Amino acid sequence: MSDTLQDICFLDSFRADTSIVPEIIDRLIHDLHRIGYPQEEVDEIILSMDEAITNAVQETVSTLQKKYMHSFPNREITVRYSIAHNEFDATIIDHGKGLDIKKMLSEMPDSTSKGYHSQIFEYVKNAEMRRLKVRLNGKEIPLNGIGAGLKIMLSFMDSVTIDLIDKKSIVSDFVNEFTDGTILNIKRLRRY
Repeated sequence: MSDTLQDICFLDSFRADTSIVPEIIDRLIHDLHRIGYPQEEVDEIILSMDEAITNAVQETVSTLQKKYMHSFPNREITVRYSIAHNEFDATIIDHGKGLDIKKMLSEMPDSTSKGYHSQIFEYVKNAEMRRLKVRLNGKEIPLNGIGAGLKIMLSFMDSVTIDLIDKKSIVSDFVNEFTDGTILNIKRLRRY
């Protein structure tokens, strides 16, 4: 395999419908093989991207159904990826309700509060339900209410970044009434 292969870049918007997922995934598989990624690497990237795209579609559809009940405007998700010989980078933009990290972090025990000890007991009691964890500066942060999709992405990607689209201030660091979606970016260096 020659090192002179060009990077592959892809960018398109799609209607928020789960039927688009196989189309995007098939193209991504083809592009990863074209660059020469081994099957194990392709499988890990595909699992992450399938989860990311499916979540984007489901969150957009769910949010729109709640806002507009039976008929809702045709909203799109945007998928961008670039594949280089040594790096994969992707961004998925949806129009869902947004991931409220601050709310999740606020549910952690607060060592400065008067009820710290009871918070710890409650936290430990519910620990079995909080299986997904993220490390921030070496400290584990439980992400309550997050499913297996994000756990898969965290397992297979070197970097997972989530930004919130805000109709008022464009990008926000918290969920509010102006939240209009999520920008998910995932990256990884070549491993195999």
